Amino acid sequence: MSLATNPQYIVDGTDSVYCASTQAGVATSVALSTTQTGFTLTNPAGSGKNLVVLEINIAQSVAPAAAGVFVAAANVNPVATAVTQGTPLTVRSAKLGETGTGAGLAASAVTLPAAPVVVRPIGGGALATGGIQSNFISDKVNGALVIEEGCALSINTITTAVTAIIGMTWREVSAF
Repeated sequence: MSLATNPQYIVDGTDSVYCASTQAGVATSVALSTTQTGFTLTNPAGSGKNLVVLEINIAQSVAPAAAGVFVAAANVNPVATAVTQGTPLTVRSAKLGETGTGAGLAASAVTLPAAPVVVRPIGGGALATGGIQSNFISDKVNGALVIEEGCALSINTITTAVTAIIGMTWREVSAF
């Protein structure tokens, strides 16, 4: 569905839809580490917003050395130390051409205050056969995950690093 026909994506002036993506392949963090690479969406403490995750897209760009499975892993302690942004990504309004970046911070490298926990398997991992089994994964989250202020959501792999272009789309709504 398009932005114009899907009510989850309609921008009505009180909240907005944003997106961010790595611009090239980035190796994911393996296991559940506080040092994250790949893609992390952070909702800073005091933002006044909740980030409603709509979609996660992953395009594998290099065959991994071993089988890898993607997961969404969350930093779920809103009173912990803030996430340290390492390599920021550009956040854009999903209404392309419109300015403004919203509250959410996206990065391809961060340091989390604590190890994240798996909240959603994404699957679609590649085989370690020198080829890519599934080179594109689209997880239609459709609001099933909401990142509250002070929390973050990272894309991880469990057994081996996988290089991919990773993007996320989310809606920002009032936290109050």
